[in-house]
Amino acid sequence: MASLKVYVKGDPATNTLLDCPFCHRVLLTLEAKNVPYEKEYIDFANKPAWLQEKSGGKVPVINDGDFWLPDSDKIVEWLEQQHPQPSMASSVPADVTGGFFGAFKGLLMASAEEAADKKAAFLGELAKVEAYLAAHGPFFGGDKLDATDASMAPKMYHALTALGHFKGLELDPSKFPAMAKYTALMKAQPAWKATDYGKEAVVRGWAAHGAH
Repeated sequence: MASLKVYVKGDPATNTLLDCPFCHRVLLTLEAKNVPYEKEYIDFANKPAWLQEKSGGKVPVINDGDFWLPDSDKIVEWLEQQHPQPSMASSVPADVTGGFFGAFKGLLMASAEEAADKKAAFLGELAKVEAYLAAHGPFFGGDKLDATDASMAPKMYHALTALGHFKGLELDPSKFPAMAKYTALMKAQPAWKATDYGKEAVVRGWAAHGAH
């Protein structure tokens, strides 16, 4: 039995992983690095009292004996230090991906009056990602997964799934061929197959946040 436990959004009654992209990031990192771990599912409607103490009520959180660590940024940094092989160190400039998730949420939650501006902002972020993958891909890490892949692939999954469902915005492969190739390759990765919670969970999750 693995000593490392990872607390993630899920349904403990059915042992089902749910739709947190930050949890997904940590799970992808663990799988890509072949680190043994156990998943523990946190019901967001009935969070345990200890979670507030350990992480302010947020997931993911990892635990190994007396060691606790919240926050996906800190967790993946710790995993890289503790399990340096295979390396997932990333050299992707922050401005390539830093605005993506915020632009996605801005468009998803936009009012009718805001929609055109928010869509333009999101397409601008897509263009940055497309240009980088076209020049350096197929992955952000070149020919292998790196830390940016572990972070961005779940965010792209949420964005493309939710915007397709709620806004009718689909990724045009003729305009974004590198991204289309990327998403197909990511879905074929063993690490992704081991951690995918399905598009239905993504849609339900964003609907609960008020997307429509």
